[in-house]
Amino acid sequence: MSATTAEDLLTVLESFIGRLHCGIQTAGIEALIAADLTFSQMRTLLVLSQQPEPGPIHEIATRLELSVAAAGRNVDQLVRLGLVDRVEDDADRRVKRISLSGRGRTLIATFKDGQRRYALELLADVAERDARHLIEALRPVMAKLGCPEPGPAEISTASPPSPQLYHHRQEIPV
Repeated sequence: MSATTAEDLLTVLESFIGRLHCGIQTAGIEALIAADLTFSQMRTLLVLSQQPEPGPIHEIATRLELSVAAAGRNVDQLVRLGLVDRVEDDADRRVKRISLSGRGRTLIATFKDGQRRYALELLADVAERDARHLIEALRPVMAKLGCPEPGPAEISTASPPSPQLYHHRQEIPV
């Protein structure tokens, strides 16, 4: 690919990804607004949704770039709202481990569902043939990024892509 073509492709991708990102954030935000949370509390929930295991408050504070005290206040309020669970660490009872509660996971799932619906509505206007070409064109880029190759059950030539097409995607930092 020529340098000019690569620059043209990058320009299109930057525009597409930027607009897609803004649109999906707006589309999913209604669920978080309805919960009447502060922006910092929303960010806390999103960070917790990306953690595979419960974590201590100081790690959450670091990821959010907040003081431990500010992160602790967010967690206290989220615990009171039933969106977050706080449990003692098995090895050190002074350490409290924080994770999303069932209600918190449901709220984040609703947020992400809104994002997916928005993106799928946009992509519905892409012709089947063009979508298949785009999938094939992006394979080497995805491989270079270390994204797992979707299995045959996830991409079919006979049916539309599964809603879980890239379920191993890396989360965007909040």
